[in-house]
Amino acid sequence: MEMEPNPQKYFNYHHTEADVFEVVDKRELELEATTLTSMVYVIDQEGI
Repeated sequence: MEMEPNPQKYFNYHHTEADVFEVVDKRELELEATTLTSMVYVIDQEGI
């Protein structure tokens, strides 16, 4: 399981001086966080 950000947006700032939290796409971050949280929940409940 890993976070796989949209590569079309990810490398606009990644590993540059502009790579700061303020440029993170809020919607993309929320979608990734929700996905990872759901996966952790399922793994916890199902014991996978």
